[in-house]
Amino acid sequence: MATQTTESGGAGAERKLHREVSSIGLLFVSLGSIIGSGWLFGALTASTIAGPAATISWIVGALVMLVLALVHAELGSMYPVAGGSTRYPHFAFGSLAGFVIGWAVWLGAVTVAPIEVLAALQYLTHYFPFLTDTTGGVTVLTGIGIVISIVLMAVFTVINLIGIRLLAESNNIIMIWKVAIPFLAVIVIMVLSFNTSNFTAAGGFA
Repeated sequence: MATQTTESGGAGAERKLHREVSSIGLLFVSLGSIIGSGWLFGALTASTIAGPAATISWIVGALVMLVLALVHAELGSMYPVAGGSTRYPHFAFGSLAGFVIGWAVWLGAVTVAPIEVLAALQYLTHYFPFLTDTTGGVTVLTGIGIVISIVLMAVFTVINLIGIRLLAESNNIIMIWKVAIPFLAVIVIMVLSFNTSNFTAAGGFA
């Protein structure tokens, strides 16, 4: 994460990026973007559809992400440019690929806040069931739920506008919780409730 500045020397001066976040801050921001609401909802949905065989998808997904991470690490050292997710396809396959991937990355980024609002409301409905209403098997937001979702969107937007450096510094503290809670949850559940029969229960492994 960086901001663009212009070196002194007139209109033809070289434009360079000014570093705003430390390497540790960048690492924690990356981890923060990986660990989100999906670590619970993704596991729930996958196990509902595939049962215990969902563990295979996690292994395959981990291998795929490892390959992608290594590719980005290699390209990042070879071509240290901003916006690597869109610039690398541009370098490799041309302007059309860079344009398409650029829009895909933008759509992925702009939908993060609404998705997190949806996840937050799903958590909140456990304690405040009046936020949603289910009719005919379809769950929709109530009037109060819509108001709360708008407020949450505003809060998330403000958080993203307060500045990269401040956000990164606060994220370093948040990341301790975001890593510790899933890690401890997995360990506690495995110690207290792990049962190998669950891998073949309710119709078999798959």
